[in-house]
Amino acid sequence: MPAVQRPFTGGRLAQLAVDLTAREHQMLRELATLHLATTGQLSRLVFGEYKPASARRLGQRHTQRLVRFGLMHRFVNRSRDRKVGPPGFILKLTDAGLSLSGVDGTPRRRQRGSWQPNDAYLAHRLAISELYVRLVEQARAGGPTVREFRSEPDSWRHYTGYAGESLVIKADALVRLISGGQELSWFVEIDRGTEGPSHITAKCRAYTAYELADVEQRRHGVFPGVLFVVPTSARARVIQRVIEHQPAEAQGLFMVATDADAPTVLGTTIS
Repeated sequence: MPAVQRPFTGGRLAQLAVDLTAREHQMLRELATLHLATTGQLSRLVFGEYKPASARRLGQRHTQRLVRFGLMHRFVNRSRDRKVGPPGFILKLTDAGLSLSGVDGTPRRRQRGSWQPNDAYLAHRLAISELYVRLVEQARAGGPTVREFRSEPDSWRHYTGYAGESLVIKADALVRLISGGQELSWFVEIDRGTEGPSHITAKCRAYTAYELADVEQRRHGVFPGVLFVVPTSARARVIQRVIEHQPAEAQGLFMVATDADAPTVLGTTIS
């Protein structure tokens, strides 16, 4: 039988804050940013200077401690049930873990320990997390520095339309990189090839309307480019055709890249 988790008190949280290693604190911060990640993804983020096998072992060891302390929930990745190899685990913070992470984000509803998202949701969320991991790995290899990364819903933008209506831009991620002394800002849309051209058109129009509203520019000084990240070159051509049907003055706002190319494209400027 699993051990019964003791309730958290201020004193217990304070003691855990002292007892955790620097790497474990980093794991909490990274997971607070991503909301969901695999053990492998966290291992690459926190132990990236080690050889892959060593990084995996260290990641597993420390996540097991954090789960045992009640700071993380761990779920079997059932989306891998039909794939070769062990299923692996997906991690998310408990309320106590989020408190200790020191990361401010959009308040999220309390989740039961038995919570298990569906495969489509998992694939989408883990794709966001994988993009962040690859950007960090690119930075370690001498690429652009990751100044800010926010995943949904922390990346969403709420604003008021011209008619006084409440509107929201639900970007999958917000990315800010530093390259050659220049800051590059992007909204990212993770596209899994499941949405028709009309849905992509609606997204493009929503971003264009948000740019024209001048809200982002007044709040942050710049309007980010919008990158659609797609699984295949064929899907990239579909998105590109949608972009080419946008008004000429809006087309330069959008770009499309495959999963493999996305980190490199995010480190470049748009015309």
